[in-house]
Amino acid sequence: MIDLNLTRLLAAEVTSEDLLALAGTGPGAVIVPDADSSGYAVARAEHLDWNRRRIFIYGYGDLCLDLALRHRDLTGAAAALTRTARADLPGWVDRTRWATSLVWRVREDLHRHGLHLNARPQFSTTEDGGLRTDDTFTWREDRRVAVTLCTVQRQSHSLLAVLDLYCAGRHVTGWSERITRTSGVPRFAGLAGERARLHLDLRD
Repeated sequence: MIDLNLTRLLAAEVTSEDLLALAGTGPGAVIVPDADSSGYAVARAEHLDWNRRRIFIYGYGDLCLDLALRHRDLTGAAAALTRTARADLPGWVDRTRWATSLVWRVREDLHRHGLHLNARPQFSTTEDGGLRTDDTFTWREDRRVAVTLCTVQRQSHSLLAVLDLYCAGRHVTGWSERITRTSGVPRFAGLAGERARLHLDLRD
């Protein structure tokens, strides 16, 4: 369940001070609605309660891309993010509500293995009507490592998950698994860290 006051939140602004706090917190930081849903707060993804569904507005990775690709300053980035949030927040809420508990379970498994959400989830729909969510994570042990998670949900009891591992922007390897209510922790949750360590040892 998502508990927030959407009307008040749609009137809220993301400020340049919010983005400065996000930048200062660093990789693995996200902007989420604050406790009373009247505005936004910066949090470390690793410290969030993953048993509670929440809306992710923006992440440290989003900020880095915004500043690098769009040549914005913090004020301009904050104004653009406020416009985006006001336009898209109802849709983000709906997609978060529709996601099964399996999506959240996989995210929690990755967090327990040191992979922390670093950007706002991207939502889309496959040609056959599956609900697709794309997440980006950063690795706690070495920030050169990034992981993308693509989940496609066609049935409430089953989830296709694809995990890809990158180092310094270059693809290293990937895995795919079918996740069910009884399948346990996905193998790639532990394999990602092992493969990242091996790659960095060989690289360095």
